[in-house]
Amino acid sequence: MAAVKCWFQTVIRSRTFWFSAVLLMSCNTQAQDTSGVIDRSSALVVSSDAADQAMDKRNLAAALERMDGLAADFEQQIRDSRGQVMEQSTGQVRLKKPDFRWDVNEPFPQTIVTDGDQLKIYDPDLEQLTIRSLSEALEDTPLALLTNEKVVLGDSFAVFDLGDGVFELVPTSPDALFANIRLSFDAQRLTNLTIRDHLDQVTEIQFLRFKDRSVIRSSDFKLEVPPETDVIGG
Repeated sequence: MAAVKCWFQTVIRSRTFWFSAVLLMSCNTQAQDTSGVIDRSSALVVSSDAADQAMDKRNLAAALERMDGLAADFEQQIRDSRGQVMEQSTGQVRLKKPDFRWDVNEPFPQTIVTDGDQLKIYDPDLEQLTIRSLSEALEDTPLALLTNEKVVLGDSFAVFDLGDGVFELVPTSPDALFANIRLSFDAQRLTNLTIRDHLDQVTEIQFLRFKDRSVIRSSDFKLEVPPETDVIGG
């Protein structure tokens, strides 16, 4: 199993909850053992040409820029390579670029929030708050795609417009921690986010019960924690 050289290593090992890991995946691993795993993404990258990529990236950037806010509930499932559900979680999301908040209700309460120039992850049952520099934490990550006001899609991903508001992103680095990301849009809203890793484990997040963006307040992105909370970083 690859040794993950990332700041979110503690989160992965201490919790079965994956959201904070999958949306903050920007670093590399040591050589991964993926023997026997079919890398379906490689064929997509090879078959793409520069003109198609330029058009597909423009289409995705336009879809992301149209989505300047999001207030919704979410349901998340993590499934293994056989499609068996390993974990489920529910919660709420608030997005008003460049600010973001993600609250998990169950099975483990957790809050992820961008607060000024910091990214904060609060685990109330662990009485622990992790603080990182926002610019360092979000560099070249899936979460950066959702929070950047001006979307610039560089060479970190190959992008494929699959039609009907669905886009697939395939990392161009062979050391990326995931095989592909799929984003689905309905008008100006993100309705589904799916991440597949190299062992065919799938994390799927569905957004539902959308609310008007007027419910979003600036105070949503200010995180207050109890004084006895153990603070890591910052």
